Amino acid sequence: MIFSDVLLIVCFWACAACVFYAYVLYPLILALLSRLRPRPLVKREGWKEPVSIVLSVYNEEASIGPRILELQELLRRTELSGEILVVSDGSTDRTVEIARAQSQGGVRVLDFPRRRGKAAALSAGCALATNDILIFADARQSWDVDSLRFLVENFADPSVGAVSGDLFLESCSGAVAGVGLYWRYEKWIRRQESKIHSTVGVTGAICAVRRKLFRPIPAGTILDDVYWPLTVAMQGFRIVHEDRARAYDRLPERSRDEFRRKVRTLSGNFQLCALLPAALSPWHNPLWFQFVSHKICRLIVPWALMGLFVLALALEGPLYQFLLWSQMAFYALALLSGGKGTTLGQKTAAAAGAFVLLNAAAWVAFWVWVSGRAARSWHKVDYSIAAQAPPGLS
Repeated sequence: MIFSDVLLIVCFWACAACVFYAYVLYPLILALLSRLRPRPLVKREGWKEPVSIVLSVYNEEASIGPRILELQELLRRTELSGEILVVSDGSTDRTVEIARAQSQGGVRVLDFPRRRGKAAALSAGCALATNDILIFADARQSWDVDSLRFLVENFADPSVGAVSGDLFLESCSGAVAGVGLYWRYEKWIRRQESKIHSTVGVTGAICAVRRKLFRPIPAGTILDDVYWPLTVAMQGFRIVHEDRARAYDRLPERSRDEFRRKVRTLSGNFQLCALLPAALSPWHNPLWFQFVSHKICRLIVPWALMGLFVLALALEGPLYQFLLWSQMAFYALALLSGGKGTTLGQKTAAAAGAFVLLNAAAWVAFWVWVSGRAARSWHKVDYSIAAQAPPGLS
């Protein structure tokens, strides 16, 4: 065997190892560590602290009124004192007018005349907050009735700096349904990370942080819900996942909308490395292992998948021919993911379609980031169907 053949074989199995580590081995390591070395939390039922709920919104006239009423009801039911800060990021509809009409219920409104981005809006809202616990929410989702209480109880543990809730997505069809399966897999990983120390990032639609630990987010930051949790971890505090705090949402109806959304968020991972280079250093980031394994390796997987396909074409022998045809069969299965149904075959096709969609988005995200268009890669999706209502608030 000549040297060039050996090099191709080494490259092929290196690509395979990258994919295997990101999606199989890392989760197995987490499962093992969470059993052998769990780090328990000290929760105290009924723990209460005043909260400031911050909503960053843009053109949410259809949902802002009911959302404020829901949050006011959650504060009342949990007997928590608090305020609601609505930050309008350059809204051009009646969002500000509707929010100000409810200002008698502890609601304050900050109106940006021009769009500055969610990161700037959140930072401005947090600067106005007066209470020790900051709660972040979005206008579209709904929460379970006890979600606010469950978030706050975690702060009875002095090692906890931030808490992420659990987001439940409405079922849908096709490749987007597969994205829902992927989201359940993603949440499982976050729970295991939380058990051993901290999860990487939070669910922006339902999360909380100690005000003294929150640092302003650089304007234009895409992944605000990863940036500020990393800064909390770098101050020596944990970011934990709270299963009982539940929000309800849905995925876009069209695969292309979900693809655009993923391109934006994944380009945000590239941007994050430039904005917070200390996150790549094991000497500065206590979540370095989780961050590299969970976030960075997945950005490499699309290139590894391309390498696997091209190298399988170049290599000879029955093993590589089998692996080539296996890849072709997998991608053909992904093309069948557009149909509806609940059979095992349809679910498998949906999962394959989601895997391809997400990795294609990661590949495109790199070029979007390199071209400097990451901050302009997002167009608001029209969610025409209401999110699932949470039990107990109907």
